[in-house]
Amino acid sequence: MRGSPWIENTRSHDAARSAAESLGAFLAVCAVGLLAGLITAQVRLHLGLPGHKALFVMAPVIAARLVFRSAAGATGGMVAAALASLAAGGQMIGASAHLPIAALAGCLIDAVIGLAERRRLAAHWTIVLTGLAGAAANLVFLGERLLTPLFQSHSLLGLSGLDLRLLSYPVFGLIAGLLGAGIAEVVRRRAEPGNVTSPRQ
Repeated sequence: MRGSPWIENTRSHDAARSAAESLGAFLAVCAVGLLAGLITAQVRLHLGLPGHKALFVMAPVIAARLVFRSAAGATGGMVAAALASLAAGGQMIGASAHLPIAALAGCLIDAVIGLAERRRLAAHWTIVLTGLAGAAANLVFLGERLLTPLFQSHSLLGLSGLDLRLLSYPVFGLIAGLLGAGIAEVVRRRAEPGNVTSPRQ
């Protein structure tokens, strides 16, 4: 059939370009995760608030995941952050055994964001769901912490130990999710063609 080879070549070219774009988006989110992990490994805020590092790791990874629209971006970004933190001697993830925990947290975020994207939810619902995903993802890290025999003692508002962690981890995860999704929405709106100011004629 005349024209079929051209159609097949076009489809192959489109598939290759789509694959390259997907890989590029994934690597971009991983790069953000690496940078976040390196920065987090060196930051010592001494807030006495367990789980607060989600603001520095999870928020930028979530923002990059939403901006670049990589289906597995959060998973790759969280693992990249874990590897970077581990390599830099950070305390957020102290051993290679924690890498599956980071992957699980990232998968959870990817699943929720993917659902929002497939359903084409409004921006405010996507932000809310991403915030809840962040809270759940940080609870995954809390679960890992509870398996650690030694941990620092914290106290806030009359809460200490496990009580404080059960409060602070989901709260910081929620804030990280909302912040990351909010940043992504701002970036998207600014990138829309209609929001580019055209020069005066």
